[in-house]
Amino acid sequence: MNRRIVSGIHKWIGYILLVFYGVSVVGLIYYCAKSRIFPVSYLILTAAVLTIFGGVFLWMHRKVVPSIAASILTLILAFVCVLGSYYMIRTSRTITEVSKADKQTDVISVYVMEKDPAQSLEEIQDYQIGIVKETDRERTDQTVKKLENMLKSPLEIQEYEDILKMLDALKEGKAGAVILNDAYVGMFADVEGYSWIATDLRRITSVEHEAEVTEESAVPDNVPETFVMYLSGIDTYGGISARSRSDVNILAVVNTKLKKILLLSTPRDYYVDYNVTGGVKDKLTHAGIYGVEASMDALERLYGIQIDYYLRINFSGFVDIIDALGGIDVNSEYEFTVEPIKTYHVGINHLTGLEALAFARERYSFADGDYQRAKNQMEVIRAVVAQCASSSLLKNYASVMNAVSGSFETNMPDDQIASLVRMQLADMAQWEVTSYTSTGTGMYAETFSMPGQQLSVIEPDPASVEEAKRLIQELYIYE
Repeated sequence: MNRRIVSGIHKWIGYILLVFYGVSVVGLIYYCAKSRIFPVSYLILTAAVLTIFGGVFLWMHRKVVPSIAASILTLILAFVCVLGSYYMIRTSRTITEVSKADKQTDVISVYVMEKDPAQSLEEIQDYQIGIVKETDRERTDQTVKKLENMLKSPLEIQEYEDILKMLDALKEGKAGAVILNDAYVGMFADVEGYSWIATDLRRITSVEHEAEVTEESAVPDNVPETFVMYLSGIDTYGGISARSRSDVNILAVVNTKLKKILLLSTPRDYYVDYNVTGGVKDKLTHAGIYGVEASMDALERLYGIQIDYYLRINFSGFVDIIDALGGIDVNSEYEFTVEPIKTYHVGINHLTGLEALAFARERYSFADGDYQRAKNQMEVIRAVVAQCASSSLLKNYASVMNAVSGSFETNMPDDQIASLVRMQLADMAQWEVTSYTSTGTGMYAETFSMPGQQLSVIEPDPASVEEAKRLIQELYIYE
């Protein structure tokens, strides 16, 4: 073939690839700008560098051999731009999804004993099914009606005076199944003599009901120089919108000017009051049953502060995110075993999502109980942040975004999330992170959520609470 024709073909191929490259560059800059997470200077620099590359490639197309090299390089950079656009689209979508905390749900389930052979709703339709006369009665009746519609036949319902009597009947075989709000399962497992509830019940099916949301605290219009975010880890698997006890209660006090963060952990059994209780004391963890706003109100009253935002994560999301990151490295102060999951050794332990969850939840292995658990929870947060800052995030980016979506929810608007990321990228500052755990005295007392039952609670130590307030005051600027 004529050398001039070959040269012409290579040039035309090169020009076509350059057009493709130009489109991919424009797309990348557009999606980077749309994500709002990059400073303008970054966008200008990126556009300038990619344009220069394009000019160099165009010049190289004047000769055959350089033209071939230019075509290869053009294709590679175009692919990088397309991949970058995908990352930007996925990131923007995820930020939008996690910032849409627009609903909460009550999950009402049908439970049988673990040893029961029934595996489906159809297999228990002839069972005598227990419900409680008053507790959650409206939701319970709605659930019964929906189940009967699914089966196209009525259920045999037996009413009980309270949840414990109903659960006793289930264990003794007087009831074949029970209908119960998922949020109460863990709560009643804390009652002495009823720990079997956490291990010996099996869910057959569930019905979700949209919950009434109480008035929320006002969210700032823009990211304040200092703000407080409530980090809540709920003790449930499945949908993040489910109202449930909050096992993790950490306030992140953030000062963006000083680049400092205080992680303040409050034990789940802290004996506090909140808007629903009318002044009666309850466990902090129980507040989550009434919605994230109740938990926030309890902490606001305790520390005399205003909480600006919240972020919730459930157990399944926690496990998925850590697995997507390839695991995390946590430092354990003690050697202990959580059967049948893992033995943790003093020092650094590489953990999967399930192992990290067990590490963060265990308290019975420690003399300090809840206090050591709070320390371990903050160690897990540190390890997750460290892993996200490593190459693991880029290597597993798509799977991490999939895990985050549907596992987190926050009331911080997406434009404010983008603003924080943009601020960090602009100065790449190192943050100083400190932690503190409030303490108290263990005792037994009745609670608002479970009147008539003596439960293990922690009476807040006034000196410890005052120290927490002082630490908050060091970072927080009240406007």
